[in-house]
Amino acid sequence: MNKVDRSTQLASLDETDKRLIQALQINPRARWASLAPIIGVDSVTLARRWERLSDHGLAWVAGHPGPGTRGPSAILEIEAEPGATLEIAHSLAADREAFTIDHTAGGRDLLAIVGASDLDSLSEYIMGRMRRLSGVRATRTLLLSSPFTDAGQWRLRSLSTDETSAVERTLDVPTAARGEVDPQLENALLHALGQDGRATVTNIARELGVGQRRVREALTTLSTQGRLVVRTEVARAHSGWPVHAWYFLRVPAGVAERVGSAMTRLGEVRMAASTIGPYNLVLSVWMRALADVQRLEVAIEEGVPGVSIADRSVVLQSLKKEGRYLGTGGLATDTMIPMLI
Repeated sequence: MNKVDRSTQLASLDETDKRLIQALQINPRARWASLAPIIGVDSVTLARRWERLSDHGLAWVAGHPGPGTRGPSAILEIEAEPGATLEIAHSLAADREAFTIDHTAGGRDLLAIVGASDLDSLSEYIMGRMRRLSGVRATRTLLLSSPFTDAGQWRLRSLSTDETSAVERTLDVPTAARGEVDPQLENALLHALGQDGRATVTNIARELGVGQRRVREALTTLSTQGRLVVRTEVARAHSGWPVHAWYFLRVPAGVAERVGSAMTRLGEVRMAASTIGPYNLVLSVWMRALADVQRLEVAIEEGVPGVSIADRSVVLQSLKKEGRYLGTGGLATDTMIPMLI
């Protein structure tokens, strides 16, 4: 992605933009020709629209190490001394272990999703990194256990049910994984798709100096094995869902599984995961208005007996998302820190 000057005036996403983005949320590497009849815009226009969206950082597609490669991860809550929050955030953003960083209002100043190859390494990173950072007043760690849903499954809801089904039919039929992929090639593919998740097989093969068939087969194998996930993201402030909140729930152990699954049916919920720590269920939610924060809280507590929302935080600014630096207004930048695998 070659971003244009962020000082230029950005138009809001129109309905066709949102329909295109949702289609790519379903199938991030879909061919424009296959999406054109569904969205109702010719393939050349779709390509131009996507170029504008990605150049401005309004939406982007990126490849990430999948669940088949990741070690343990945790939510790291940080309370900072006055005036130290931004410096801490910028320091953490340079770390491969820190995937996502949010500046929040509430019971924590920063919320980071961090990961490492194993629990010992995760502990060493958190304790050692916090010790080296000045201005940290206190930290809490919530070990992420079982995810019920993640942000890659969240949709803009701009396509009809029939259109959504039509896009789903453009997805490649899963095939059996073919052996193993050379680690060096795997890392190179993750890097290439981390920068541009829609990079073509032809361009990737040319860049890496390997055959197109080898690249195509490697991508199929990595996807089938869960070692590669390609996701479409959208700048929250321009999405129609500008308010981001984190909810920290306490749920009776006997119903935690049922409650976690129920939370995934709420259209605002982007991530729901069980955690080990002071809370046992955490939600990441996008909403249309700040007033919805309390409304959704009431709906959850009244609709799910036994659930207690112990705390909540509203995101003031997202500085990094799944390894990518975000600029003003949550717009994607060209800077991508490869996530630790």
